[in-house]
Amino acid sequence: MSIIWQSFSINIHIMRAFGLYPPEKPTRISWLRSLLLYFAFAYPVPVLGSLNFIFGEEIDQMRFGENAFQVAQLACQIAKLMPFILNGRRIKKCIHYLEDPLFEVKGDNEKILEKWVHTCQRNTKVFLGSIIAGNVSWAVKPFLLQNGQLSVDVWLPYNLMENTMVYIFVFVLLTLGVAYASIAGAAIDPLLAGLCGLASGHIQVLKHNLKHLDQCTTDSESLKIFVTRRNIKHCINHHNIILSQFAGSVLVVGFCCFQLGKMSPTTPNFSILVGYLIVLLVQIYFYCYYGTVLYEESDSLTNADYIGNWYDYDAESKKDLILLLERSQRPIVVTAGKILDLSVTTFTTVKM
Repeated sequence: MSIIWQSFSINIHIMRAFGLYPPEKPTRISWLRSLLLYFAFAYPVPVLGSLNFIFGEEIDQMRFGENAFQVAQLACQIAKLMPFILNGRRIKKCIHYLEDPLFEVKGDNEKILEKWVHTCQRNTKVFLGSIIAGNVSWAVKPFLLQNGQLSVDVWLPYNLMENTMVYIFVFVLLTLGVAYASIAGAAIDPLLAGLCGLASGHIQVLKHNLKHLDQCTTDSESLKIFVTRRNIKHCINHHNIILSQFAGSVLVVGFCCFQLGKMSPTTPNFSILVGYLIVLLVQIYFYCYYGTVLYEESDSLTNADYIGNWYDYDAESKKDLILLLERSQRPIVVTAGKILDLSVTTFTTVKM
């Protein structure tokens, strides 16, 4: 099993079920299925919720802020999932980039990557579990209210309370829509952040190889020079890593904080919203933390160039090593739309 499937099998299975991960041989039918799932479940709540603000005759002012927050949150999810519908093949190729034979590791290097594999698995399980728990609490909320009011107000040309079957249908549609958007996000976020972690692991492997470039050679000096030069060229190629861009929910965090400022701390909704805010911050922290780890690992690559026995290499190998040294002076920086660097510093800025 490849390192990507070891790390993200849960994520990929969820994305495939939701139509966000193309099959091995994409067809027009599979693409239409993805579009159908996307429009059928991602759009009802934002569209019907927005229509309620425009055409609703009896808008509950007490619930206005809560409804606006939920509509804005799911509208952001629409934009977040759209690239996986429009550019699914390219994103899939990026996800599996680290499966290239160029990144194959053996021996002691496997232990370095095993740590990152377990970290990716843990992050997915924890984040997915918290999102599912949030979905369950959102779904049972109408049953806890005396009047059976839905968790979010939507506009319809008829009264839901007059027909039980219609009420159940709309309830199921809204619940599935929220589950589709939130669980898809819970699968995508740990995956993209985990790719940064795996890339950091490969840089650790690269540093280890630089320190022990000549250990895989024989006593023959000519063969030693050839293998050393080949390993240096391999390290140069290994350093060119391309990662997916950051997709965040900073706007939703702003809505969430605004809504909290209007609520009383003693209400149940306040506690629910605080829990959701924590999940959002963890979501952003995934990207920022692993972006920082990737930067620091790539920035320390220069030191690894000096630790090996470079002074014993031939002139051509030294020139190749200088090329790697020059490239390693520009650390890998993952950005959000080429506007913000993904780092812990950026996270503290967002949090404040």
